[in-house]
Amino acid sequence: KQILDAASRRFLHYGYGKTTMSEIAQDCNMSTGNLYRYFPSKLDIAEMFVRVLRMEQVRKLREVADAPDIAPAKKLRSFFLTKFTLAYERFHDKPKSYELSSELMSSRPKIAIEWENAEGRVLGEILRLGMEDGTFAIDKNAETVKILQDAAYRFTSPSVFHEGEYAVLAQELNGVVDLILDGFAWRAAKQSSHKAHEPA
Repeated sequence: KQILDAASRRFLHYGYGKTTMSEIAQDCNMSTGNLYRYFPSKLDIAEMFVRVLRMEQVRKLREVADAPDIAPAKKLRSFFLTKFTLAYERFHDKPKSYELSSELMSSRPKIAIEWENAEGRVLGEILRLGMEDGTFAIDKNAETVKILQDAAYRFTSPSVFHEGEYAVLAQELNGVVDLILDGFAWRAAKQSSHKAHEPA
C-alpha cells in the first residue's frame, strides 16, 4: 500500500513517463532493489494501482445494482450516471491520469477487457431484474450488455472530457438513457401485446 500510494502521487503529479523506480523507492524510504522485490517494473506498479482503483469503481456500480426498492429502469440510469461520474472525476483536467491510462491500455490491454467484463456482469444483473419485472424485453442479455456499453463509451472515454463540463455531458447521457429506456418499454409493451393475443 505504501508503494502504491507513493507511486500514485508521482504518476498523477509528474506523469507516468517522468516517474522512475528509484524515485518511488526514495519516497518509500527503501532501496530500489527492495522495491523490485515487490514489483518487477514500474508498469506492474501502475497496473496494480489501476486494478485497486477499478475494484472500488466496480464496488460502487454493484451498490447501484443491489440498491433495494429501486426500479430496474432507475437502476440502469443510475448505473450509467455513476460510471460517467467516476470517469469524469478521474480524467477531467487531469492529463497525467490520462497519460497513465493510455500507457496501460497500450501495454496491457487485458486490463481494459477485464474491466469491461466486470462492469458488464453488474449491468447484466440490472437487465435481468428488468426482465423479471417485465420492464425490459431482451432477447440476448450478453449481447444487449455489449451494445449498451458501446452506446455509453463516449461518456467514459477520457478524450470527451475536454469537450464540455459535467452538467452538459450528463444531460447528453441522460438523453441516451432515455432512448434506451424508451426502446425497452416499447419492446416490453409489444411482447405483452403478443402474449395477450395468444390463444389460450
